[in-house]
Amino acid sequence: MNLDSFDGSDLNNAFRITNLVVSGLAVLAGLSQLFSGIHSFLVGVYVIAFGGIIGLLEFRVPAEAYAYGSFLFSFIGRGVFYTLIGVSINGASIFRVFAALIIFVVGLVYIGLEAIPSISPPENMNPEGISIGINDEDIV
Repeated sequence: MNLDSFDGSDLNNAFRITNLVVSGLAVLAGLSQLFSGIHSFLVGVYVIAFGGIIGLLEFRVPAEAYAYGSFLFSFIGRGVFYTLIGVSINGASIFRVFAALIIFVVGLVYIGLEAIPSISPPENMNPEGISIGINDEDIV
């Protein structure tokens, strides 16, 4: 399989669909986890919030997103974040186990994509259009 023929524009829709699936699974798994005890409730709230953030980043990238969540703009950062969400989901039901497994595997794939230079990140993971630059520093 020749990976040199792929570029980021070919895979933008695939990344968007994958990120929206992860977002939807995270929100649904978090909602199903809310009423399983106090610990599961707190973790469920975080999983819902993280899933919502992932979904919103597919449609709009606020300027502050790169300043506070710069890890979401690289494959390895997003992959580690997805694996964290995957292991945070309580596996008390078959749906939660399925959602956690899918999110975890997508995270591992994203971590692996960091090692393939011919696949560039999609448009919404590219910080060039954001007003806060990568190398901006506060001068005091």
